[in-house]
Amino acid sequence: MFPKKKSRLSPQRKAIAAAHVLLDSAEGTLDEKAAGRRLREEVGLRWTYLTCIQYLSGKEALGALKALPNGWTEQGRTKLHLLGAAILAAQTVTNLRSDGGMLCASHRAEELKGKTVEQWLAEKSDAEREEV
Repeated sequence: MFPKKKSRLSPQRKAIAAAHVLLDSAEGTLDEKAAGRRLREEVGLRWTYLTCIQYLSGKEALGALKALPNGWTEQGRTKLHLLGAAILAAQTVTNLRSDGGMLCASHRAEELKGKTVEQWLAEKSDAEREEV
């Protein structure tokens, strides 16, 4: 009955926008309301700060960020910075609720819990070598 709204951005651009918002927020240069407003303007959906965090902890965003070229930079941030935002998002969704439950059902978030970007990337590289 109601058409699904889709973002005009690719998954990679959504992930980049979300990562920048989360990092700006973590650095104290953006509050939650401004973050939501910026996400809605950039992504084109009814995103909130929570939506941003949930998206970043998911498979689509992680894959999109991992696919960035190694020398990629934007707004003074590198691929590693954005992957760090995904780790921060995963930590948030797995640890934020007072009852111990996750804020989303992301298996990826559970996989990232307690790891640094470097640890996660090393594990992924090891797993990919084992598949070959």
